Amino acid sequence: MECLSRTRVTGGEGRLLPAGRSHGACAGGMRALRPRAVRPLRGFTLIELMVVVALIAITLSFAVPSFQGFLDRARTDAAAAELAGLLSLARSEAIRRNAPVTICRATAANSTSCAQDSQSDWSGRWILFQDTDNDQVRAPVEELIRVHEPVNASLAVSLAAPVRSIQLTSRGYLFADGALAFQVSASSSDRRNLNVCVSRAGRIDQRTAACA
Repeated sequence: MECLSRTRVTGGEGRLLPAGRSHGACAGGMRALRPRAVRPLRGFTLIELMVVVALIAITLSFAVPSFQGFLDRARTDAAAAELAGLLSLARSEAIRRNAPVTICRATAANSTSCAQDSQSDWSGRWILFQDTDNDQVRAPVEELIRVHEPVNASLAVSLAAPVRSIQLTSRGYLFADGALAFQVSASSSDRRNLNVCVSRAGRIDQRTAACA
């Protein structure tokens, strides 16, 4: 308790002391102080925390699929560009070497031999070699120019019509009855298809529209 009086008292000499102060000092010569009320610290309640968690979950439910679609589109663009680059390399090497250059599907994941069947699915390993004997089948003595590993598992590379191999002549022309149309597509719901078109003259074009 405070050592203060709420009444005015008269001192020993007839003087009025100030209100709130007794004659003389408090016991011990010190004045007691009234303790201050301590305000309780306020934090998050369980309900508020649950609301925040729910809002984060709702935000992620929209953001994650959108980000996955962005990744699939980026992979599709990269795979189509790599495919176009490999076809361009085959053409330039055929002209430089003045010899046919053939691209074929490998018989296995670690093989450098050409598969003999015609397929429209070209998502696996590719082999690019100098086709010295012009039979579109790689012999052990024929130079291996490039090995193209399979594309990302979430992507597919397909041809409009099944073929066994792709050959570029020494003049850079496509050794085929007509043009070739590759399609690179993602397996996600937000599909992005890119087409790589090879004309009879060996011109390579990458587009979103279908090959003419």
